[in-house]
Amino acid sequence: MIYLYSFFLYLISPVLPMYLKYRGRKNPDYLLNWHERFGINLINKSSKPIIWLHSVSVGETRAMMELVKLLTKEYINYQLLITTMTPTGRKTAQNLFPNAIVHYIPYDLAFCVKKFYKNFKPELGVIMETEIWPNLIYYASKNNIPLYLANARLSNRSFNGYNRFRKFLLPVLNRLNGILCQEDNTYNNFKKLGYTGELIITGNTKFDLSLPDNYEKSLKELRVIFDDRKVICFASTRDGEEEIILNNIDFNLDVLYLIIPRHPERFSILEKLLKQKNISYIRRSDNNRVNYNTKVIIGDSMGEMLAYYTISYIVIMGGSLKGYGGQNPLEAFYMNKPVIFGNSMFNFQKISDDSLSDKCAIQIEKVDELSAVINRLVDNLTIYTEYNNNCDKFIKKYQGASQKIFDVIQECLNVSYETKVSGK
Repeated sequence: MIYLYSFFLYLISPVLPMYLKYRGRKNPDYLLNWHERFGINLINKSSKPIIWLHSVSVGETRAMMELVKLLTKEYINYQLLITTMTPTGRKTAQNLFPNAIVHYIPYDLAFCVKKFYKNFKPELGVIMETEIWPNLIYYASKNNIPLYLANARLSNRSFNGYNRFRKFLLPVLNRLNGILCQEDNTYNNFKKLGYTGELIITGNTKFDLSLPDNYEKSLKELRVIFDDRKVICFASTRDGEEEIILNNIDFNLDVLYLIIPRHPERFSILEKLLKQKNISYIRRSDNNRVNYNTKVIIGDSMGEMLAYYTISYIVIMGGSLKGYGGQNPLEAFYMNKPVIFGNSMFNFQKISDDSLSDKCAIQIEKVDELSAVINRLVDNLTIYTEYNNNCDKFIKKYQGASQKIFDVIQECLNVSYETKVSGK
C-alpha cells in the first residue's frame, strides 16, 4: 500500500511548486527555503547526534518549549533539529530555539524523505499532534529511527474518517514506536483503530507553557504603546471574523480593542476594513502610542502573543465565531485571562469543555451576544475576578505532560545506547 501511495504522490508532485507559488502570493515567505521541502541542499552543521522534533505551526511550536528545555538541559551532547510546515512556525522556532537547527519538514515524497533522513540521521523523532505522513513514518522505521506521535489527539469525528482507511493506515501507524495521547478518548480511539504499539496518556504539553526570552522586552514596549484603558483582545481571528467583530462590539465602551489576525496576510485586510468603517486605529508595528480617539490596535507582530495576553483584560478566541473550530485558548488561561469563544470549538473540544466546567471561559451561541458578555465582564468586578482566579487553577490542574513525554524519550534513548554498546 505504501508503494501505491508513493506512486500517487509522484503523479501529483509537479503541482507542488505551483502550490508554493500560489501560497507565496499571499505570503512571500512560502517562497523562501523551498529547497528544504524537497530535500535539496540540506545542511547539517552539527557533528552531534540529533534529536528531532516536528511541529506544524506556531501553536505546536510554542507548546514544545518546556520539552525543549528538558531535553536541552539533559542532553547537552545532542543537537536539536526542529521542523515545521509553515513560515510562521519556522520563524517562531527560530525565535524560541536559537540553538536548534530549524528546517521545513520535507514533502511526503519518498525521495524527499530519504534525503532528509540521510542528511540528518536523527537518533529519535517526535511528531507533535496527530500528523500522519506515511513515507515519513515508513522510512523512519526502515532506517531504525524510533518515532513517536506526542500530544496526539484523535477525536470521534477524526476516528470515523481514519477508520474508513484503516487497512492502509494501520501498517503505517504500527511502525511508530509509540503514541503519546492527550486524553482517554484519543487513547480509546487509537485502540479501536487497531494500533498495537505503545499507547500512553501523557496529557497536553500546551498546558506546560513557558515565557519566551523576548517576553519582557515585548511587554515593556507594549506598555509604552497602550494607555490605561482595559484591553479587549481578539486573538488569531480568521477570514471573515474581523467584520463580525467590528459589527458586534460596543465602541462606546471605554476600552481598547486589540485584534490579532492569525495569518499575516490578513493585517492589511483588517486595516482596509477599519478605514472603510472610519474606525480610528493604529498598527502595533508602527510603535506609535495610542491616543484617546484610538479604538482598535492591529496586532501585526510575531512572537508577542503572551505579552498581548498579559496586557489584556479579556480574550476572545478567533476561529470560534465562524465554523473554523476555534484556536487554542490555553495561553490566555496561562496568563490568567478569562476567555470568550463562539460555538465553533471542535478543534479544542476537550479544552473548551473543561474550561467551561471550571468556569474560566464563557461560550456564546450567537455573535450578537458578544457585546453584552464583554460589557458584563468589564462592568462587574466580582464576576470577572471569579473567572480570573479560576484560570490559574485550571492550568495547574493539567500540567505535567512535557515531563511525561521527556521520560519516554529518555527511556528510548537509553535503550538505544545500551543496544549500541552491547552490539545487539
